Amino acid sequence: MSTTMRIIILLLMTSTIIGNNFEGSIGLMGQFPKNEFKEQGVPTGLGVDFNGLIYPAPYIGFGLNLGYGEYGSSSRQVPFNYFSPGVTVEERTANAIGEAHLFFRIKPFYQLKIQPYIEGLVGLKHLSTKTTIESNNCTDEDDNCDIAASTNASDIAFSWGWGFGLDILLTEKFGEKDQKCYFFINGRYLGGGEAKYLKEGGIILSDPALGPVTATYDWNNSRTDLLQVSFGINLRFN
Repeated sequence: MSTTMRIIILLLMTSTIIGNNFEGSIGLMGQFPKNEFKEQGVPTGLGVDFNGLIYPAPYIGFGLNLGYGEYGSSSRQVPFNYFSPGVTVEERTANAIGEAHLFFRIKPFYQLKIQPYIEGLVGLKHLSTKTTIESNNCTDEDDNCDIAASTNASDIAFSWGWGFGLDILLTEKFGEKDQKCYFFINGRYLGGGEAKYLKEGGIILSDPALGPVTATYDWNNSRTDLLQVSFGINLRFN
């Protein structure tokens, strides 16, 4: 089961346990580097964003945000081993940013069909680069195609910021229960502490004709500021 499906199931289970005044959302996300992070040549990242909130009052909520996006990847076909050059596998390297934030949201016009809100966040960013070896002919429905994997880079940076967004009511009766369904669009500016990381092209491989292949790492070190934009579906259990 994929990580995305696990989080969706967790949000649904949480809504069942908590009951009233719970809100959960899932959306597509763009991560746009800013300031030093952008100057390092880090490209835009694409991924998914999850949010779960509890509303102790109708106009203010507290919750957890989780996000994951890749900001560049590369792949190549390589021989399975020295003795079997006719069998190839895919070597894929992906650079990613994972995020986890605690946040609050203020929604002063919660009774309207179009509901603007503001929010504040504090948490962590995890920057990583991972290389995997995958079978070219894998038919596993659970995507268990990895032959081997290594983490080339991993660092954590403090993260904080603010955001704003809109919830637009689609229906007040979603599914069997009295659940409200919204389309949302959200923008967040997330300042980030300093981290050591790799970007696309940061792993430089030697010429195979010169002997066993070796890798040289071209490290980057900077603050990790991001502008994050997401949109998707939001369910509120009343």
